[in-house]
Amino acid sequence: MHAISIRSSKIMLLVFLCAAASSVQSSAQTIKVPAAKIYAQKLVNETLAGHPEIMGLEISTIDPKKDECTTIASDEELGLGEKCDQDEQQVMKTDKPFADKTTEHGQQFFDVNVPIHDANGKIFGIVGVDFKPDPKQTAAQATKGAQQIAKEIEAKVSSKEKLYEPVN
Repeated sequence: MHAISIRSSKIMLLVFLCAAASSVQSSAQTIKVPAAKIYAQKLVNETLAGHPEIMGLEISTIDPKKDECTTIASDEELGLGEKCDQDEQQVMKTDKPFADKTTEHGQQFFDVNVPIHDANGKIFGIVGVDFKPDPKQTAAQATKGAQQIAKEIEAKVSSKEKLYEPVN
């Protein structure tokens, strides 16, 4: 009887350790977006929640304090405050979308940057959209999808100043 009790205890311990390891692994795969302190971050978080085809999203604009293009809202904490790259700079100058097929961790996906405009049609920022890998997706399809997402964001924000408004 004593041997059965010890064996049962060992089995229960093994089950507990496996469950704990599984919990750690699944939480590591969960994406945690930054808390919304400004309206732009709230828009990123809401848009990500409503679009399962997206794996990454950023909003960039000319920072009035630094007078340079930076990321002000992102799906990743590390992305906040980054200077705009060449693709984003091109979109700010040309007011035209830019799609690029990118490879990370052996997966190919489209990274699309699209301008966003104020109520008068003047460009004031960029929405950067990373689509989940889809081997059938074309650059034209990714661009069209990103433009639709940008339109949704434009409908919720009338100016660059609105992006910086604090939220609760």
